[in-house]
Amino acid sequence: MKKIILLLTALIVALALGVIAAPAAAVSSEQLAVVPAEAQWALHIDMQKLTSSSMFKALVGEGEMAKIQGKTDEIFAKLRIDPMKDLKGVTVFGLGKKDEEAVVALSGKFDRAHLISLIKAETTHQEIPFGKYTIYKWEDDEFGAFAADDLVLLGENEQAIKSALETLEGRKKDAVPPLLARAFKESPDALLVFGVNNVSGLVGEHDMPVILSKMKGASGSVAESGENINLQVNILADSAQVAKDVEQAIRGLLAIANLQLKESDAQAVAEAIKIVVDGENVRINAAYPLNKLLSLIQNKVKVPTSL
Repeated sequence: MKKIILLLTALIVALALGVIAAPAAAVSSEQLAVVPAEAQWALHIDMQKLTSSSMFKALVGEGEMAKIQGKTDEIFAKLRIDPMKDLKGVTVFGLGKKDEEAVVALSGKFDRAHLISLIKAETTHQEIPFGKYTIYKWEDDEFGAFAADDLVLLGENEQAIKSALETLEGRKKDAVPPLLARAFKESPDALLVFGVNNVSGLVGEHDMPVILSKMKGASGSVAESGENINLQVNILADSAQVAKDVEQAIRGLLAIANLQLKESDAQAVAEAIKIVVDGENVRINAAYPLNKLLSLIQNKVKVPTSL
């Protein structure tokens, strides 16, 4: 079962992100409560909202879904998980720049006894007591724990898993982590929300554009509203002047995009992006008809990579 659970998680996250880049039930409060205050970044995908959205249904039609299921049926059958029905949410957060410092929290319906039996079948598996929890280890760097019957934590760093469990114990179950609070407040029905506490710290100092080094943090969301797909991004800059510089840099990229895009609808996408500066904050909002966006995607209109 080498990395089978993490591969499952990666598949789900990649599927969701792929839908959004190519473009229900309430969020589990415990799932969000595992994100530590010191997390550098966090991403939450509401799987039930995503898979029931018009965008998902249009982009991932029955034929494509059959292909996906055909490739993963064996894995899902072994885990006794139907990702389209059993998973409610995927939350990923990182305590640093290294991949192994990331933790994935999956909320949903799981056969706990069966999953634990699969782990125990691994000859290298270990059980690490941690308060009222048990952290399971298999292979050299695979860790997992049941924070609850409907909440699984996965990662490649024992201390990161412990940090998530400690955070869950110390935070109220209905508390939204500060990293994601603004995005949830401004877009409660979002398919996806994200937050970055320290942009420069996450990107690193080498080969980093100067403008990024002056950004303190960012948050945002992707949502459906009526016939539109909505994008919101909020950037916190070092100062009001830096915020203005960020605005100008973004407007410059949009201007370049408008010059290069020939399709009228494609140009309209860039023109739909609105930017407002409020002190140290840069707010980016975009609302665009979903059917037109899907048409652009299906026609494979290429957007410049500089955008």
